[in-house]
Order: sequence, then C-alpha cells, then structure tokens
Amino acid sequence: MNINIVCKSYIKDFVRTFLVLLFSMSCLLSIVGLIEKIDDFMPYKPSTTFFIEYGLYSIPRYIFYLIPFVTLVTSLFIFSIGVRSREFLILSVSGGRLRGLLKPFLILGIVISIVGFIFGEFLQPEFTKKLNFMIEELTQKGKSSIQKELFVRAKDGTVIKIGKFSQQQKKADEVKIFIIKNDALIKRIDSQEAEIEQDQWKLKNSIVYDFVAGKVEKYDLMDYPLNLKISIAAFKDIKKIEEFGIAELIQKRKELKKVGLSNPKIDTDISSRLSYNFVTFFMMILGMSLPLGAYEKFNFLFSKGKGGSAAGGIITVGIGLVITIIYWLVYSLFMFMGYSKILPPFISPWITPLIFGFVSIKLYYSIKE
Repeated sequence: MNINIVCKSYIKDFVRTFLVLLFSMSCLLSIVGLIEKIDDFMPYKPSTTFFIEYGLYSIPRYIFYLIPFVTLVTSLFIFSIGVRSREFLILSVSGGRLRGLLKPFLILGIVISIVGFIFGEFLQPEFTKKLNFMIEELTQKGKSSIQKELFVRAKDGTVIKIGKFSQQQKKADEVKIFIIKNDALIKRIDSQEAEIEQDQWKLKNSIVYDFVAGKVEKYDLMDYPLNLKISIAAFKDIKKIEEFGIAELIQKRKELKKVGLSNPKIDTDISSRLSYNFVTFFMMILGMSLPLGAYEKFNFLFSKGKGGSAAGGIITVGIGLVITIIYWLVYSLFMFMGYSKILPPFISPWITPLIFGFVSIKLYYSIKE
C-alpha cells in the first residue's frame, strides 16, 4: 500500500502521542490507585518495596483498560491538527480521496486492537495475579484465612464447591460434592457444614441426590471419604476471574457445566474479553470522523479558535472524556444485565460495542470526499 508522505508523518505523530499518553496515564492512575489504598495497607506495616511493586504491577491493568480511550483521544488530537492546518483539506481538493487516504489509520486501528487483545490475554492477567498474591500475602500474614466460593477437585475427579472455608477451624460451610464417573454426574451431596479430618469429612445436615438410583436421602450426620488435603497453601495458586485468560475461562466454564452448574459472570466475561477489543477499532474510526467534519456539525469544535492549539487540545481531551464516560456507563449497564441474566450473558457485552460501531462507521462514511 502506497502511503502519502503527509499520512506517514501523521502516523508517526499518532504512534508517538499514543505511547506517551498510554504510559504516562497508566503510571498516573497506578499512583492514584496506590494512594487510595495506602490506608488499607498501613495497618499491616508494608515495606517500601511492597509499594513500589504494587505500583509497577498495577500499570499493565491500567494500560489494558486505557487503550480504547487513548486511541480515541490521540486520533481526535492528531486529526484536529490536520483540520486546523487544513492539510487534509488540501489533499482532498487536490484529487485525493479522503477515505482512501485514511486506510492506513484503519489498519493501524486493527493492529492496536490485536496488540491490546494479546496484552489483555497473556500479560495483564499474570501481573494481576502477582498483585493479588502480594495483597493476600501481606494481609494474611500471621493470621488464619477464610476462603469463600471455592471449587476444588479430588484425585478421583470428584468436584467440591465450598461456600466458606476456615483454615483455623478446619470447617467448611455450604458444601456441594459432585461425584463424576465417565464424564457423567452420578451423585450430588449438599451439606450445610463439613468438618475436615485428614481423609474423612464429617458432613452435617446433608441431602444426597442419587441420579443413577433416582432417589433422594437426608442425613443429619454422615462420614464421607475424600482424599483432599485443604490448607492455606493449597489456595495460593487459586485464581480470581480477572486473572484468567479466555482459554482458562472457557475451561472453567466446561468444568462447571460438567457438574450441572453455570456462572453467568464467567459467561459474560468470556464474551466481554472478545467484544472489548473491537471498541479500540471503533474509537479510532470515531476519532477520525469527528474532526474531519462528518455531517459538517463538528467543525466548530476542532477549528482554530481564540485559544489556539492549546484550547483545541483541551477541547479534544474533553470530547474524548465525555465519549468514554458515555461508553462506560452504557457498557457497565449491559454487563450488569449479563451478570444478572436479564439479558443472555454471551450477548450483553456486544451491545455497546455494536452501538458505537454503527455510529462510528456511519460518521466515517459521511466524510465528504
């Protein structure tokens, strides 16, 4: 693809501005996040190294979430410069098709989206895992831990869901045991409470669902042999949902489905990990379309006024911020609907990107050649 020399210059400016904004804003938000958490950490007397590592490990998470916003602000800023200098207007009237000249930026938007996906899938979860581990290690130092909403698997394939587990008391509440053979659920035991003693669990107030025999039995107290050692160390490597990549989330969903369970949050998050990366591409299109006068309604926002380029830059950031806030409000609403199953979990995360995508593409094709 032959790229116009003016476009090459703008692409270089875009990449430079994008990287500076992305890393500087991520570092700033990381520092702000750390300051907000200081009061929570100080009772545990953390070292200076802890604060430094916390700040560094937080940066990748902010990078991932800021990519669409920075893409929008950078494209608005770069193309508003082109509008004020009238370089794109000159290219257009000299015979160049404006949308044709913008194709390199569309490709750049796709590249940023792919890089964002890779970053969010492989790098960001690892740093988040380290961050969560640091916090748990600090806050649980010298005291017992209570773990909630745990899924563990015994050596024979039996799956156990524990509502709450106390290491100190060796006690588990709201226990569900799923006995699986040949990839089929044959029995389920629901217990209000379980006392863990080596390889034997004492289950209290239990209901046994025997799917093979087709009967239900109740027990006030029953012993159940379970070869599973539970300790705080056993949970050090248990991941939170934000630490999973898409492949791991899909595997976790399969495991839950195998025992007859579903988790709308996991289903929604799987879909959102895919849909979120399309937002970056649409933000690039939106950032190009608005300054270049789509519908001729937006020129007054980007044309050079009394305040000069400084005022134009402030206006650009303001527009980007307003659009991003609107996007996150709508996106959060539909994510909530997916989590609560008001809407199908696999569909709700796509609604907001599709709405913004439709608006962006419509504005893009309204740019006059």
